Amino acid sequence: MKMKKIALSLGIIVMALGLSACDESETPNAEEQSSHDNNQKREEAQMANLLALELQIGDEVFSAQLYESETTEALLELLPLTIDMEDLHGNEKFFYLSERLPTNSESPEHINAGDIMLYGDDCLVFFYDLLSTSHQYTRLGYIEDVESFTQAVGEGNVTVALDFAGNDE
Repeated sequence: MKMKKIALSLGIIVMALGLSACDESETPNAEEQSSHDNNQKREEAQMANLLALELQIGDEVFSAQLYESETTEALLELLPLTIDMEDLHGNEKFFYLSERLPTNSESPEHINAGDIMLYGDDCLVFFYDLLSTSHQYTRLGYIEDVESFTQAVGEGNVTVALDFAGNDE
């Protein structure tokens, strides 16, 4: 009888450990979920048609991918373009374009470093740090080498030349 109790107790412990292990692997924590969501958005963007853009800051050239949309097509019509971007809040560079662009605004809640967006219908914004926001933006694309871009934009204002990728004119 004592042997049956020990075997039953061991069986219950093994089942409890097995169930808790399954439960932990199936429920991601908030950080894992956020990373998964960001990766899923990038994968969806990579499957969509993307347009290549180059940004030059000083001697450094950065590649960017723009989502194909009415807004980005209107922006591309303005190229080549050299702009003096102002710093705002230590997380973004912005420039007011001379023309209004079509919009498809949304409230992204979280913005990643490297995101390229349009605020309103004429303010081009490059983000170089993460932030949470309730403002409305139209998503334009993203800069591929965010770490180097962040170092290149530095503090204060910066001059950025924009052109189609591979344009030698």
